[in-house]
Amino acid sequence: MAQLKQMLGNLKLSAKEVDLFLALVRLGKSTVSTISRESGITRTHIYGIVEGLMQKGLVSEVEDRGKKTYEAVDHAGLLAFISREQTELQKIEKNIAEMTSEFNALQVGNKEKTKVRFFNGIEGVKQIYSEIRRDIEASEGQIEVLTIFSPENLEKIIPNFEYFNYPNMLGRDIVAEDSLLEQYKTKIKSDVYRIWPKEKGLFPTDNIMWIEKIAFIDVSGGFPSGIIVENESIAKSFTMWFNELWNGLKNTQQKTIE
Repeated sequence: MAQLKQMLGNLKLSAKEVDLFLALVRLGKSTVSTISRESGITRTHIYGIVEGLMQKGLVSEVEDRGKKTYEAVDHAGLLAFISREQTELQKIEKNIAEMTSEFNALQVGNKEKTKVRFFNGIEGVKQIYSEIRRDIEASEGQIEVLTIFSPENLEKIIPNFEYFNYPNMLGRDIVAEDSLLEQYKTKIKSDVYRIWPKEKGLFPTDNIMWIEKIAFIDVSGGFPSGIIVENESIAKSFTMWFNELWNGLKNTQQKTIE
């Protein structure tokens, strides 16, 4: 019974409509008084609920010896109702599909300017890297990925980290000169990089920009956490800062992928 109630609820029937409909299925043709006793719904409310079910085609009114009685559809009638709902949804889907440009035009003025999401713990941080991988894999064209990080700090949080290596990725890394720099060089395939001198210190965060998203991930060795910021203007500013750092390191070692 619980499963049947849930199924009927999925057909956008209210809880009282479900109770009344099932009461009529059990009772067969019945008066309002009988329905009230069986369903536990007061008589004053039954009339409105019955009217709604009649409009949906799930209940019919039957005159029986001068009395108004009501009867629920059988199993075939219920399937017919579901079929009508599906047909109506298909019509709505088609109409909305034809109005894509109009819908998008309405959304432009109401678009959220900045979206910020927070992630905590190792699993949360892994979700950030997984999202970056998914976005790169889903991109139909080339995608630029800018990264500023220290391999040594990243390794503390995620040992044996698998670097992003995708043929459609245009990666540029500013990498701190630390104990794992040489290991990093052997792992990357699709990036060019420039070295951040060790005397300037290690980066306590892994900083990544792709599409119009920026991730800042705390890899300092404490409790790992991070955020993703989605904003076109902020992404442009990050790119400007990155390029300034990149150009300032032009005399350092660089690997170019042909």
